[in-house]
Amino acid sequence: MKKMSIVPPFTDERESELPLFSLDRLLPVGHALSVNTDCLVVSLVSTNAVSGNPILLQRLVTELQMRVLLPLLEAPCYCPHEFLLASLYCSYQGLLAGLFSPERDAGEEWLAVVQQTRLLLECAQERGTWRKELKQLYNMLSELRTKLRPFGLGITISAAGSAYALISPTASQVPVPFLDRRLYYKNSSEPQGVLRPSLR
Repeated sequence: MKKMSIVPPFTDERESELPLFSLDRLLPVGHALSVNTDCLVVSLVSTNAVSGNPILLQRLVTELQMRVLLPLLEAPCYCPHEFLLASLYCSYQGLLAGLFSPERDAGEEWLAVVQQTRLLLECAQERGTWRKELKQLYNMLSELRTKLRPFGLGITISAAGSAYALISPTASQVPVPFLDRRLYYKNSSEPQGVLRPSLR
């Protein structure tokens, strides 16, 4: 893990290297979450700040916590188990490339791991080992809930038990389920070959 360094000042989402997530209806108007994937820092920032430091709150997370957080931020209303579990199996650079790179071929590793993980979970359902396969993910989600609480965010499971979503504990409604296709890869088809998950 890299040592913590000062987070560069937030400017504009298109100019900043730090991914910015507005999380509509989950955060107050004018606030957004920014993630520094190198230093493993999550920041609550003011998007309306014209002078001074726009950072309102910061928390350090572990790499595993960041891995699980990123898919949730990309698809905050409906993030299936397979994507969250795949984020733990994929290499860190492969995960970042799959979620954020504009290059068409950059997401190939992420796509392959998602497909592998989907098959792994299908087999686990048939064998009755679903909870065993997801034990590490459950632990990471529990840790992440604690880290997100100061930001006014929580994590809940869907009514059908097939996905997780970010919530605001003060919100009166749960977000409408919607699978963000960015979790796959923009304008890309799934790879033909299927490999066994590279578990570490």
